[in-house]
Amino acid sequence: MGKLIINGFNPREKTINAPPSKAFTLRYLLASALSRTRVTLRGLNWGDDTWSMIRGIKPISEVEIGSKYVRVRRGIELDRFRVIDVGESGFTFRALTGVYSGIEGTTFLIPRGSLTNRPMDDLINALRSINARVDRLGPVVRVVGSRLVGGYVAISGSVSSQYVSSLLYLAPLTEGGIEIYVKPPIKSRPYINATLLVLREFGVRAEVEGDTIYVPGSQEYRATNEEVVIPGDYALSAFYIVLAALAGIDLEITGLYRDRAVEGEYAFVNYARDMGVEIEERGGSLIVRGSLTKELRPITVDLSDSPDVAMPLALLMARSRGRSRMTGVEHLAYKESNRLRTMAEVLRCLGASVTVDEAGNVMEIEGVNEFAGGCEVDPQGDHRIIAMGVIGGSLARKPVVIMGWEGITKSWPTFTWELERLGVRISYA
Repeated sequence: MGKLIINGFNPREKTINAPPSKAFTLRYLLASALSRTRVTLRGLNWGDDTWSMIRGIKPISEVEIGSKYVRVRRGIELDRFRVIDVGESGFTFRALTGVYSGIEGTTFLIPRGSLTNRPMDDLINALRSINARVDRLGPVVRVVGSRLVGGYVAISGSVSSQYVSSLLYLAPLTEGGIEIYVKPPIKSRPYINATLLVLREFGVRAEVEGDTIYVPGSQEYRATNEEVVIPGDYALSAFYIVLAALAGIDLEITGLYRDRAVEGEYAFVNYARDMGVEIEERGGSLIVRGSLTKELRPITVDLSDSPDVAMPLALLMARSRGRSRMTGVEHLAYKESNRLRTMAEVLRCLGASVTVDEAGNVMEIEGVNEFAGGCEVDPQGDHRIIAMGVIGGSLARKPVVIMGWEGITKSWPTFTWELERLGVRISYA
């Protein structure tokens, strides 16, 4: 297990490219693998989760990997027996459980790390309710696929939006379609909308009325665009926004397009503005005016739809004048780590006062004038907690040691290089 020693920040660059969107990379790869038309994807997020999805779609598609692209379409002859290592990619694991339920053959999906303990029962029970043959053997999911009739499914919306995305990808492969009732409260609804957006770009019709989504069956995936450029990731870019705002520097982040954002991730921009961060939007760029950002105001926010911005937002809250509050955060306990606890560990290392009420789904953070540091953090391999610790440590008075930092490759393999280029002082041990 390697260590990162973070020892301050000496700004160098004024422009940086946004990391590519992990959410859209995975969704476009899966839709392309089901498409009769060949699709070229460019600007992908090359994190571990992407490779998990590529492994996952290979048995049913033709995949060509170039230095700057992936070209995909549905295969003519499909493998009938499939053993797929999904790594720690929750979206890949859950989405493929649904998709392979509707494709002839037997599939074993093997999760790794923390994913072995993340919930799956609601999705498996929902699939069984429409006669899919899915069971779980320890952490491994076995799917015996066939052409399903479809039907009505009711599924909890409070644990993971990925359950709903799984059913949405499956529905066009069924004979009669699937009517999905998502039982409130619905967490991470913007990620369901991101799935619907991608499906519509592949010619899949869907009707949404309140908490019910109906996707007709016997639809053919067919891409309307044969070339897709993956947009930038607002949730990952939020760490750049925090660095610029708290360091008092101006930074332009390119490759961020408002019309192609996951709304729950873009929400960070509005939260940061509410706290007093000066941000301009210009074309495909965000310009953070850290030099104009003064005292940060505390805020209270409901993160039911924005789980992936909790980590950078917590850093801003920890430097605000007063007590900030996050609500609707119970689903953070079911991520790569229990993020309610690992976030609190990072914040306490930085000197902030944190109160976590897991039963009440609330985190409260009392801001400090300066991050302290001088401590060691174990992010439990969680990529977003690693990023949080590195950004917080770069702004701290004393060095911060990050244990097991290699987990950042799940979503952002170039993370440390990009930060070193910006001027973060990093030592590897």
